[in-house]
Amino acid sequence: MTQPTPPSTLPAYIAEGLPKQDDATLRDAREFIDQLLTDREQRREEPITEDELPDDAEVLREKSDGTVYLEYRTCGDDTCKCMTEGKKHGPYKYRAYRDGDTVRREYLGKAEERK
Repeated sequence: MTQPTPPSTLPAYIAEGLPKQDDATLRDAREFIDQLLTDREQRREEPITEDELPDDAEVLREKSDGTVYLEYRTCGDDTCKCMTEGKKHGPYKYRAYRDGDTVRREYLGKAEERK
């Protein structure tokens, strides 16, 4: 009987090490992997908290696919007024969402000026 071929995405040290394990260890590994996946799926559904957003973010909406917010930004050009006078560029619209344990942000474009 031939052994199954591991997926190409599986790191070599895991693909080479798993076949050497006994049945009980493989079952324990499968249970652990299932727990990791469940934890990540639950974490992905947790809302983004205020402390995970930029300090001056203005939240527009919170949905299961992430939190949409506005942010004003400095451009990094030392000769620009935004670096010294406080009026930043924007607003720009972003979506913050969970990717495992990491909060990622996606640029959605320039937003209408808020009055």
